[in-house]
Amino acid sequence: MFDDVIDGCISITMAAKDYKPVERSWHSTVRVGDYLYMWGGLQSDLPEVHNNDKKKALSSLMEVYHLPTGRWEQKPTTGNPPLGICTYASATIANEIFYFGGRCNHDNCYHNSLYSFNVDTFTWRELSPTTPHHGPMMKAHCSMVAFQVNGEDYLAVIGGHGPSSNNTPTQPNAQYDSKGMVPGFKRTNEIHYYKLSSGKWSSPNVTGDRPPPISSFTLTSITNDCAILFGGSTPNGTSNNAYIVNFSHTSVNFSELGEVSKQKPEEQWGHSS
Repeated sequence: MFDDVIDGCISITMAAKDYKPVERSWHSTVRVGDYLYMWGGLQSDLPEVHNNDKKKALSSLMEVYHLPTGRWEQKPTTGNPPLGICTYASATIANEIFYFGGRCNHDNCYHNSLYSFNVDTFTWRELSPTTPHHGPMMKAHCSMVAFQVNGEDYLAVIGGHGPSSNNTPTQPNAQYDSKGMVPGFKRTNEIHYYKLSSGKWSSPNVTGDRPPPISSFTLTSITNDCAILFGGSTPNGTSNNAYIVNFSHTSVNFSELGEVSKQKPEEQWGHSS
């Protein structure tokens, strides 16, 4: 019986090594049930174009990891995937993964589109197109989190950076700053809500210790209507500040944690939590 167990373990291990995704960066991996879903990212053979057949073929693949067996599998998807394939933001609600913004991998082409991906049907759906005339600015390196208030599902998009040349209207009371950025880019502390039932973007009222313009930070859910924001890149340099973020249907409140621990992490950006 012991030999059978050993043989079984070896069999599972070898099966897990049958397929392995290619190297990549600036992607995300999210969990739904017993599976991890990894999409996009900067890959060595990703064309530096807005769109073509090769780019669409690469972006139409989803890498799926089965947690109980440790097996990777690459699966095709249907529908049109987002063009912002790198440095996008993602969040999950039930059986759907949502993708916002990101970089196109050519020139200074950034997006403010919102897409959903259904893990049951493996189908993409565009919820809000890339356009310079509504919603958040065209950007990447922002964060997105799902929250729920009174049974209603929302997405919140916070921060990020993108080209200064895009003509998306600035958000009232938000800040935009180019200090420390590559020429022609700006960083922001915009906060936008997307209500799933209405399919519309809105600007919540912001109270408390609002972070400065910030990008490449983490935003991690801890309850249905609360998250923690940590680190990131700001006009004052790399941060190790932490904030409790509380969401309601029309407002968001930030509470900076301050020096809560002598073991506070060093300043960092481009990490995950």
